[in-house]
Amino acid sequence: MTYQGLSIPLISARCREPELPYEYEVARRWWELPRSIYLPLRQGGRCQVLFAGRPGGAAGPDVRDAVLRFISGPDPVLEEAERVVGDVEFHVRASDWRSHAHDVDPTYNNVRLHIVLVCDDAQPTRRQDGRVVPTCSLADVPLGHKLVSLPLVEEMSWPCQQLNARQRDTMLRRAGLLRFEARSHRLLEELHAMNPAQFPGLDTYDACLFLALAEALGYGRDRVTFRALGLRLLMGRGEIAEPLGRSLCPQPLDLTRLHVLMNLLARWRDIGIWRTLRNCLCPTHGQSDQARMLANLRARFASIGLSQARTDILLCNVVLPFAAAIALLEHNEALAEHARALYLHHPGLPSNYITRSMCRQLQLSREPHGSCQQQGLHYIYQQTCREKHCHSCIIGCQRI
Repeated sequence: MTYQGLSIPLISARCREPELPYEYEVARRWWELPRSIYLPLRQGGRCQVLFAGRPGGAAGPDVRDAVLRFISGPDPVLEEAERVVGDVEFHVRASDWRSHAHDVDPTYNNVRLHIVLVCDDAQPTRRQDGRVVPTCSLADVPLGHKLVSLPLVEEMSWPCQQLNARQRDTMLRRAGLLRFEARSHRLLEELHAMNPAQFPGLDTYDACLFLALAEALGYGRDRVTFRALGLRLLMGRGEIAEPLGRSLCPQPLDLTRLHVLMNLLARWRDIGIWRTLRNCLCPTHGQSDQARMLANLRARFASIGLSQARTDILLCNVVLPFAAAIALLEHNEALAEHARALYLHHPGLPSNYITRSMCRQLQLSREPHGSCQQQGLHYIYQQTCREKHCHSCIIGCQRI
């Protein structure tokens, strides 16, 4: 007998078959795991979750920048352990890794842990680069139970969460200035490494600044490709490693930024890219207040079609550090002071995943005011917080 095309035995079997939860249930269990829990691995050994990471975006792995510690032996204190920072992928079934084609997608080549509920695949979870990813079934983890005492890890509250508001502001300002100085010195090194013969008819300052601006237009997208495109525009030749978004046709946002880059070169090349921006930083007639300088710089970039939000990113990450680098080369104290003062005065940059993640880490109710402190969040994240090296952090070392 059949009913709507299905046999009675099949209907009966489906009614008896237990329903598996959706993937969001796997994610919920992951985010509810207690810090420093030891998870059993299907291949043997355990994985200690020192930091659960941050949620991934719409495309790619489910978790980014998780801090994990893999232990092969029974004693987590005595046994050597591998500490890694990487991505985590969630699935209901282990076989979903291959059915979703993650094994042939290089986007998942930084996945370090595969979290599932059902281990239904005898084959190992293998990335596109050939590396095997350890798998853990959360069905083997008792809910609400820590499994093991925590002998060796950091304190249960992070050191950075013990700061008062004044200490936090001081620390973030200092970190922001350290990031500014680091960018200035990197640009200074690039200036020293520039070969003038490589860019005939173009000033060395302009070539270095243009390539840095090209790369910054790719922040959040594909900075390597944007810099390669900038080099190609300057030289009329050059190889591009990979098309934007792995497509021969750039995305609309990428295309808009590329048009801005071409406008910048076409309109400012004859007058000089650095000269155009330097005139805004070193105004005549004593008009050196930061608000006027910022308005002039924004107007210059608006004239070539760039939004104010992206302009501010370029100013704080490239233009002002570049001005500080030139000031070091030319022993120009006035230029250095203008660049530093405008950086400290700048009202703020658009929020991004790093600033949001760091605000959660520091338990802040809102993002700090001012670009310097926001850049300080980036500095701490990149230097120590991404890998949770609290003992080396400027907070953990009490170097405030």
